[in-house]
Amino acid sequence: MKKIVYLSMFAGCLVSLGACNSSEYDLENQIPERYNKILYLQTTGKQELTLYDTGENNTFTYAVIKSGSEPTLTATADLKVLTQQELDERYGELEGVNYKILPGDAYSLGNSHMEFASQDRYQNVIVSVDPTKVQTAMEADPTAVWVLPLYATSEVDSINTDKNNLFLQFTKILKPAVQFSNTRVSMITKQYGLVGTFTQEALFKLDVENISWDITCSFTIDDEYVNNYNTEHKTTYKLLDAHYSFAEQMVLSKGTTETPLVVTIEGANLEPGDYMLPIKISNTSLFLPKEGEDVYPLTFRIMGTQLSRTGWTVVASSQTVEGNGNGAASNIFDDNINTYWHSKWDNGYPPLPHDLVIDTETTHEFTQISLQRRLGYDYARLGHFYVSDTGESWQEVGTFTMENQDAVQTFSITPTKGRYVKIEVTESNNNNNCAAFSEVYLYGIN
Repeated sequence: MKKIVYLSMFAGCLVSLGACNSSEYDLENQIPERYNKILYLQTTGKQELTLYDTGENNTFTYAVIKSGSEPTLTATADLKVLTQQELDERYGELEGVNYKILPGDAYSLGNSHMEFASQDRYQNVIVSVDPTKVQTAMEADPTAVWVLPLYATSEVDSINTDKNNLFLQFTKILKPAVQFSNTRVSMITKQYGLVGTFTQEALFKLDVENISWDITCSFTIDDEYVNNYNTEHKTTYKLLDAHYSFAEQMVLSKGTTETPLVVTIEGANLEPGDYMLPIKISNTSLFLPKEGEDVYPLTFRIMGTQLSRTGWTVVASSQTVEGNGNGAASNIFDDNINTYWHSKWDNGYPPLPHDLVIDTETTHEFTQISLQRRLGYDYARLGHFYVSDTGESWQEVGTFTMENQDAVQTFSITPTKGRYVKIEVTESNNNNNCAAFSEVYLYGIN
């Protein structure tokens, strides 16, 4: 039975082969001539585009593809723009949108008439748009949505009607700018006596893809930045006025959108404290520095040595001590974060400020103070630090602003010699003006 089936199949194949030799069934006669070559746009439909005001026209490249059963044939095609009437009928009225075609002097089409040789499989059309003239049109009619509706056509060849239109919609115009990639203050911590030479990268970039330009950028130090930052944020950063180096000029080369400015800090001779080096993009050969993103505040802290708290005593201006010992000021030295000092809360709440006066029993040069709040209680908010030789005459050396977190928070102060440290809480997040700390650490140079 299998032999009969195989013979039948073989006979059928012979018949088919015989038919294929007949000119009546030649391939070119089986496929209609209109399918021998078919032209279509590789990119079709609505495309939202952002224009960049660079002083040059923005260009966009789109391909017209030649395909079909015989793609080696020659072909002809044109890329044209709909009329305003056609745009209204096909898009505007159906979508209820006030589409407007770009003014004629705002764009041009390069190679809009295409002659395909036999070896051509595609040809590119260059759409060139002048962003300044588009901006003028947008400002003149802000209610309009500005577009360039294109379509491929041919008088002699077939066009794929599903892939023959390209609707370019221009959404906004941006002016490129040079900026630092990150302008947030981020603290680097180093230990006093162990600081050598170290480097930090300040990444700067063009805020659009850098396809075409070599941009020379100049850098300097913004001398006023530190004082302004300290005033706004109640910090005590010192301007690093020496012990650093960086290139005063760098080139953001064509094809490179972001690159690092390497800053070298020579830290061996620096005293403990908080330092800031505000590096500013002062000038660019093309475009402008982006306002608000043109300063990189390189910051670092040199920590003094954590001082031993053995033998220290502390006196609080107010406290309430519970039966288990919680609330006593001495708890800030016991290395137990679950115990705490708490300002007075029984039989009334005394007004702010609340003070803790610490006697370290000997003279130190204090450099930093760390505070850890009572776990889970966001009481103390703002305050001041003081240092004294005698415990009577005080010198203000810094301020603090507590974040809403349980972790230890460290604050640099003006390096000052003394025996006593006073922590004064001046503002509280608690309705009854309470304050509480679980641990306090002092740092300095013995």
